[in-house]
Amino acid sequence: MKKRIDWIDVAKGISIILVIIGHSIKYNSDIYRFILSFHMPIFVILSGITHKIPKSKDKIKENIYKYIKQLLIPYILTFFIIMLLQTLTNDKLTLLSFAKNFFVTLIWGNGVKYTLLGHTLKSVGPLWFLITLFLSKIIFDLLSFKLKEKKLDMNIVIYCFCALAAIKIGNISWFPLNLDLVLIFLFYLYVGFLMKKYVNLLKKYNIIIFLISFALWGICLGLNINIELAYRLYPIGILSVIESLCASYCVIELCKIISQSKLLNKFLTNVGKISLIILCIHAVDMEGIHIWHLNINGYIFAIIRVIATLLVSFAFVFIKNKIKNLKILKKRTA
Repeated sequence: MKKRIDWIDVAKGISIILVIIGHSIKYNSDIYRFILSFHMPIFVILSGITHKIPKSKDKIKENIYKYIKQLLIPYILTFFIIMLLQTLTNDKLTLLSFAKNFFVTLIWGNGVKYTLLGHTLKSVGPLWFLITLFLSKIIFDLLSFKLKEKKLDMNIVIYCFCALAAIKIGNISWFPLNLDLVLIFLFYLYVGFLMKKYVNLLKKYNIIIFLISFALWGICLGLNINIELAYRLYPIGILSVIESLCASYCVIELCKIISQSKLLNKFLTNVGKISLIILCIHAVDMEGIHIWHLNINGYIFAIIRVIATLLVSFAFVFIKNKIKNLKILKKRTA
């Protein structure tokens, strides 16, 4: 079994908690902008850090099956539960309308409502991240396999072009399944991959890189500038992407320090390990608040929401593991 890296799980744990807080506080507040500046990009960068280039077509197929299990199935099942909640609380929704809304919205896959050709397309909420990462990882595997023999500068040009194309396309129109965001996810995955490949070089110049990153991040926050992927907001174009890289780098370095604390490390690594489960449960929670028209926001609500979501998530994992162990025990005694 592949050994997990504590600081990566710590970073995932902190980021998923901030996702919940960001959805619970006042839009466009200082803390909201702080969270938005890195909380989604860092997840993709971390995924790039743990990525291994497939060395064969069989490995690519194996990875696709893994991505289906880890990302696509949770995306479909969680959204099915959300749609079921909508149907049960709305007498006007029929089985036909349920099926239509389910498949259309599922294929659209965007995180916020969008009007296209006069039609309003519903969102899948936070689940947009799962389908985008799913497609990104498949394409990244295919590109990595094809480009592994290419020169480094050629790869950098290709992935930078992806980021620029994502910004340009996002300013014009949004694509189904977030295919425009897939392009920028490819860039973040590649940055994460480079961070792993040149880890020793980063360690050598760590202080300089950190100070420059922290300064650029601080300047952008001071000017109220931050990236917002779900809305395709890139206030200063490619510089918004660079800000998110600087912010992510600073947070990653902070998480390396936090991981040295036994108490914080144990809690946050456990949260990080189930971050995708937490995201799915949070998506259902958001729909519940929308259905019952609860107009609640603020820091106290955010804390309560984080605690409740984490408790439900850990309970879900506990029950899931119990069922799994019972099945194993049953097979052994059969």
